[in-house]
Amino acid sequence: MNNWMISILGLVGAGCLTGVTVNSFLSRFSLPTSVLPYEPRTLPKFKPEQRPLAALALVAIVLMSFGQVLWGLLFLLIGVGVWYFSKNGSRLIEGHQRSKNLVQMRELFPQALGMFIQALKTGQTVPQVLEYLSNELPQPLRQEFSLVCMEMNLGLSAEEALSKMNEKYPDFSEFGRFLESYKISRQTGANLTHLLQVLLNGMEEKNRLLRKMNAMTSQAKLSGLVMGLLPFLLGLVFFVMDPSLMVPLVTTPGGWGILCAAAVLESIGFLWIRQLLRLEI
Repeated sequence: MNNWMISILGLVGAGCLTGVTVNSFLSRFSLPTSVLPYEPRTLPKFKPEQRPLAALALVAIVLMSFGQVLWGLLFLLIGVGVWYFSKNGSRLIEGHQRSKNLVQMRELFPQALGMFIQALKTGQTVPQVLEYLSNELPQPLRQEFSLVCMEMNLGLSAEEALSKMNEKYPDFSEFGRFLESYKISRQTGANLTHLLQVLLNGMEEKNRLLRKMNAMTSQAKLSGLVMGLLPFLLGLVFFVMDPSLMVPLVTTPGGWGILCAAAVLESIGFLWIRQLLRLEI
């Protein structure tokens, strides 16, 4: 183990030293392009964001050249995963938080719409109702309505401020319907309270059907999860009982092929069950 690790480090160090030396030599003694009778060709250069990937690929190739194919692939996969997360981690975390906020806002929006209707019935104007909601609603809807009120204080109308919130969350279909109802009321003079009450009744009926569907499909989801985890649990049991039965799966080409085929079939089964259980209202 120590010998081939020392050899790898020696090869990597020698390669880096050779590259630096050649690059320094060519930069000092290369001829100017004006005296060359042809267009010079330069070696392709890696962009700064591509250099970590090139280094990972080099180390993986060195590992594979020493017969450690599985360890080379594993190192490459882990390295690419770490590089991708370090590069896009903040964006992924922000997108996850945004999706989480959207789910919470969808759950809270019927309550917010009911409060909006009751406030309108008391004679309050739409800006006053939005100010009231920005103080009384739970998070994250409170923060979004606070931003709407802040933009109204800066000179925007209620319709423009609500439209900006709708552009921020294009997948928030419930809020989009609320905004369309408000625009229709302003353009045609229709009763906004009646329009919002019809919208609220439709949302409550949809949520009732969704809860019923989730209860009916929960058993099927649990069955799919158990069937998906069963091969891994059986493999763990066989490894504990007799490791010699499972070692060929990760040390021979035939075993690697079986694992790849199993992974492909597991993925197909997972996507198929997920598609069957996906119902839309």
